[in-house]
Amino acid sequence: MKKYMFFPLAALLTAALFAAGCNTATPVKEETVTPAATVSTAVTNPNFSIAPVEYADLSEKAMGHFAKFEYDAWADMLADNVVYAFPDGDVDTRTKLEGKAAVVAWWKSWKEKSGTESMTLSEFNHFPLNVTAQPKGGALMGNYDFCYFSNKMMVAGKPVALRMNFIAHFNADKKIDRYTTYYDRSAIIKTMGKNMLEEIKVKK
Repeated sequence: MKKYMFFPLAALLTAALFAAGCNTATPVKEETVTPAATVSTAVTNPNFSIAPVEYADLSEKAMGHFAKFEYDAWADMLADNVVYAFPDGDVDTRTKLEGKAAVVAWWKSWKEKSGTESMTLSEFNHFPLNVTAQPKGGALMGNYDFCYFSNKMMVAGKPVALRMNFIAHFNADKKIDRYTTYYDRSAIIKTMGKNMLEEIKVKK
């Protein structure tokens, strides 16, 4: 910012000195430089405020455990009543896993059955928000981390590249009690040759 403000000021001073040299009879009037406009710090939204960056850090740490298949360490960051929602429907029809035991057990089984060899997460973008007004669709108030990132997977020896959006909600103990996910599962299903969410639907 300073380098952009310096140029106009220098130009004005140079012009003033030049004018003084050419016409000594007229005193040089000092010019007033108006500072560059700044973004107002008073911008607010009645529905949410910025949450502490700690929630972004916790969210990314949890995803790090998840990507390395460290499910027990991931479980330590989850609430007992956690709900994990897959991106296969709307608010009423999407497939969900409910409770820490069910969430962790399913993902451990998924690791064994899916043929997924690795996941590499990168290019994280975090937007931690504290939702202060009741959202629509049954979502919770409180602290969230809205996060999207790239996931390069190796499935049965084949690469699958995805851009994913995970929304994590935190309870009062800073444990994740909701995951709402958005990504295109078609590439995963095609590579695996099966839709592993069918297993959950059959059990229900």
